[in-house]
Amino acid sequence: MADVDNSILSSEEVERLLASFHEGQLDVEQPDVIEEGGVVKYYDFKRPNTISREKKRMLYKLYETTAYHMSKELTDYLKSSAKVSLDSIDELSFGIFKNTCPELVFVETIRLTPMQGFGCITMDLGLCLSIIERAFGGHGKSQSLIRKLTDMEIAILDEIIAIILEKIKSAWAAFVEINWKISETAMESRYLNIASDAEVLLVISFTVNLDYSFGEMKLCVPVSGMEHTLEKFVDSNNPNNPFNSKEICEKSAESLNKLVRDLKVVVTGVLDETNVTVDDLIKLKEGDVMRLNSKITDDLRIRVEGKSKFNGKLGLLGSNKAMQITSSLEDQPDASQ
Repeated sequence: MADVDNSILSSEEVERLLASFHEGQLDVEQPDVIEEGGVVKYYDFKRPNTISREKKRMLYKLYETTAYHMSKELTDYLKSSAKVSLDSIDELSFGIFKNTCPELVFVETIRLTPMQGFGCITMDLGLCLSIIERAFGGHGKSQSLIRKLTDMEIAILDEIIAIILEKIKSAWAAFVEINWKISETAMESRYLNIASDAEVLLVISFTVNLDYSFGEMKLCVPVSGMEHTLEKFVDSNNPNNPFNSKEICEKSAESLNKLVRDLKVVVTGVLDETNVTVDDLIKLKEGDVMRLNSKITDDLRIRVEGKSKFNGKLGLLGSNKAMQITSSLEDQPDASQ
């Protein structure tokens, strides 16, 4: 049973608490902090979330797809592996968001045409310096010295942000036509001024992983400017809605096809298999002949990544050895398993 006496404030403690409140010693504007999954997050209990769970679930799908396409474009641009992954989607007041930003951070203010107002994209300066090093032909290693960027370096990052905005535009195309453009660039969070401190922002957090470094990137958009667009998320009659079940299947199949099309697989031709004792195996030497159960005229089994897929014939193609597929085993049980 709980200790009731210790859980109730005494009259003296209540008086001290009220006195500190009236004297301004109690900071009532301090943002609340909660712990979620072992990670400390900010949450303002005075301004609860306004976006429904259904809309937020669809936003996750939208920006997970956007992150995948960002990865491909940044990989092509940097000529090196770049993976963008979605971390979280939160609602925070602008005041809290600004307070959580480091003093030195790369900030691109975005004009949210045709929506009203401005948003922003922030990126860790360490990540920016790694991207720039990679763009100039280096390895893109983590930078220990964080500094402000030169005009030439900002120009390179402007191109990166333009690629990101283009992928966001494509993702939103089924709901609304947007034409977001870079308005201003800053490298100190104190110059970030896209909304009033009380206004609620939708904060989409990504992690960008390069070969030798990683960092955080955030997209921030005022919720008030997106209310009309978010309503279209639950419009099941919208034929362009990419979250309709049939559309999801088609787009998933197309994305999967593009993903695996250029993957390399190991293809092997197996003449036959046989069992030998360890003693016989140890005694094998150059020139020995092992008898197999199959005939010379039998098909060999062609395996893809260790799984039998086809029957085929061994032969020559020009001066190279080759295998000719004679039949498929997809509808037959794999006897080797």
